[in-house]
Amino acid sequence: MQTISVDELKNKVLNSNPVNIIDVRTEEETAMGIIPGAKTIPMNQIPDHLSDFSENEKYYIVCKSGGRSAQVTNYLEQNGIDAVNVEGGMDEWGDEGLQIDRI
Repeated sequence: MQTISVDELKNKVLNSNPVNIIDVRTEEETAMGIIPGAKTIPMNQIPDHLSDFSENEKYYIVCKSGGRSAQVTNYLEQNGIDAVNVEGGMDEWGDEGLQIDRI
């Protein structure tokens, strides 16, 4: 499984590199804030949204601490999607740079 640290992902976001970030936390969790530009798809809804993923793009999967995102990353990889687990998740991202508006 591919992984990336929170600091590496922050650098990608800050350098305006186009990145596909998928936040798999629950609606209640994402109400407290998400990474700017992230798309929210709760973990239990990922199978229903599999057709939303392109096999030609890379997706960075984030949750609260990295456990659920690891499961989703494995699932997406098994379905031919280039997915990367964000190690440490939102616990390591911290409150700075979060937005409340959902994309």
